Amino acid sequence: MMESNCFEKPQIEAISLKEKLTQFAHSFLGEEIEIIDQENFSKIIEESEKQFELEKNNVIENSKNINYDKYHNTFDVGKEKNVSMGSVVGARRWGIDVALNEELKQSGSGKKVCKIILENEQKSFLFKKLNKELAQNLAQKTKHQDVLKSKAYEQIAERSEIESRQFGVAAEKIIIGVLEGLAIDRSDLGFSVLEANAFQDVENKIDFILVTKKKKRGVGVNREEVIFEEKSIGIQFTTNVTKFEHKTDQINKAKERGVEVDDIVYIEIDKGVLQEAINKWKDAKKPISGPWNFLPLGIRTKVFTNLFSEILSEEQQKSLLKSLK
Repeated sequence: MMESNCFEKPQIEAISLKEKLTQFAHSFLGEEIEIIDQENFSKIIEESEKQFELEKNNVIENSKNINYDKYHNTFDVGKEKNVSMGSVVGARRWGIDVALNEELKQSGSGKKVCKIILENEQKSFLFKKLNKELAQNLAQKTKHQDVLKSKAYEQIAERSEIESRQFGVAAEKIIIGVLEGLAIDRSDLGFSVLEANAFQDVENKIDFILVTKKKKRGVGVNREEVIFEEKSIGIQFTTNVTKFEHKTDQINKAKERGVEVDDIVYIEIDKGVLQEAINKWKDAKKPISGPWNFLPLGIRTKVFTNLFSEILSEEQQKSLLKSLK
């Protein structure tokens, strides 16, 4: 969440806030939008609009001030130097609030950061409301068919109401935040991150989704016509490494039933290893880059290799792994 002035509306808007929120909602729900009553859907959109009006006038205390270093095209966050735009945006995932001063917000990079974080805040509130409604409906729908599945939906609905303290949820936020930042800092890789909804989580064992969009080569005779090829990979992420066989079996069964993504990939980080990284990050006074860089290089390399092997070219993968420190 950012300081108030970052939520000022642009002077010119291509679409209204309501239209933008509706687009976000359709992207998040996908085919599961049919499970939500249209009246309730409209109420959630309206509630999200009102929340935006409240947030843009809300000043966050203890937020970190940011300055822009135009010579290095990076940011200074407190005493931290050369912070990337992606790190600034991803920081909210591990509870770091940032405030952009007036001078920064006049710069192109400052405006871009402001816009991205604003959209992330809009999505965060909207998705929680939609996911709660979706999970509640699915819990009721599956109550007499599959008790365990119904209970899983009930738990998701409960988590949507309050901030979950489960370690697995916190771990997932760390990974998503890293990928959100990477998508900004390495826009040349051409991928984005989508949060999974309740149905995708329970039915398809997907925690989040990576999407790539690339220009398609050698199609058509009109050179001015640009055709894109999109690929989506569902990610099942866990910190319980003892459940490898169980998790992979669940994924295979989900794929046999049919899923909305092109494939599902299993990623694991041992809970003890991740907890140690989080502790080191806290001891270092919580740098804005988050706990990710405190993980062993071998772990980070393995995670990125598994995440991107199906969606990036060999050259892109080498470039990405080379950037790890």
